[in-house]
Amino acid sequence: MQYFLGEDDGQDVGRMFAPAGDGRVPGGLPGSVAQPAPFTLDRLAEDWSGGEPVRPWMSVSGTINRFSPQDVPEATWRRVEAVVKDAVTRAPENDYHLANYRMTLVAQLAVWADRIGHDTSAASLFTPEFIDRFITEGCAHLSDGTRLNYRSQLWRIGGAVVGHDLFPPRSVPLRRSALNTPYSTGEVTELVSWSRSLMTEHMRRNCRALLALGLGAGLKAEELTRSMGTDIREEDGVVLVDVLGRGGQLDRVVPVWHGWADEVRVLAEESGARPFFRPDRTRILRRDVLSFIRRCAPEGPPKFNIQQLRITWIVTHLTAGTHLSALQQASGVTANQLVKYLEFVAPLDEARARQLLAGTA
Repeated sequence: MQYFLGEDDGQDVGRMFAPAGDGRVPGGLPGSVAQPAPFTLDRLAEDWSGGEPVRPWMSVSGTINRFSPQDVPEATWRRVEAVVKDAVTRAPENDYHLANYRMTLVAQLAVWADRIGHDTSAASLFTPEFIDRFITEGCAHLSDGTRLNYRSQLWRIGGAVVGHDLFPPRSVPLRRSALNTPYSTGEVTELVSWSRSLMTEHMRRNCRALLALGLGAGLKAEELTRSMGTDIREEDGVVLVDVLGRGGQLDRVVPVWHGWADEVRVLAEESGARPFFRPDRTRILRRDVLSFIRRCAPEGPPKFNIQQLRITWIVTHLTAGTHLSALQQASGVTANQLVKYLEFVAPLDEARARQLLAGTA
């Protein structure tokens, strides 16, 4: 059995705190000094978590105190509520989204313990043996990757609650999740064709935006969702994307792969000083991209995901022989993280490999 808290991705709270639609101070008279638009403030945020700017009302303590799981009997929750909230409060490196996730996870652990008649005190819940039992028996329906992540989080919380001397014990063997695969040339062609056949111009235009920056520049979802048309420029015949990091500081500059350069440039000119993806947006929310992709194909699973677009971009460069130092700089990750995708690159034929190694190619 799984237990989930009521989702709160900040949308309702965001509306509650958002300034009036014209960007002025709420209640301001015509002619009042305009304030920065909410989208602009969001993209300049100093702290990010889970693909969304951390806003003032997203406090860790508020998240923990507001938590109430769905589908859990009230009497059961009363028995375990205190130990769950105390454990997450004491967990290290909490932020808004992580605290939300940890509350859900620790609640599952405590409720499962209560259901099987196990002691629900912190000292009994947060032992290596019981955590591993929960992962093995209580989470058997989940994927190996999810269980691995659950166990890692519970061990970290356990170390903070009952002491680090108990952790880590000899672990239950779990396989790491397989690498996401890049899209093949045929799959990219199908995605482009599908995007052009969507029902509305709004869907068609914004699917093009996601595909263009995902396959053309390898942007992550949270980078893509905060990009504006004015972040894209052309220099010496190369289309460049200025990728912003925290606080609106320039993180890196990514040249757009030539096959997508025209598309990115046209969409950037169209967006101007507005969001590149969905220019009508006034905020940056954690599920902007995924929610949009799901709306485009409501009858089945999401048609594509941004991470696989990014991996496809990486593999395209590895296949083309892009120098690792250049790709490392453009992607924002280390060369060690990039080389694992070499398994998706077709090997060179022997003659070509010899020429390259001999320096005669």
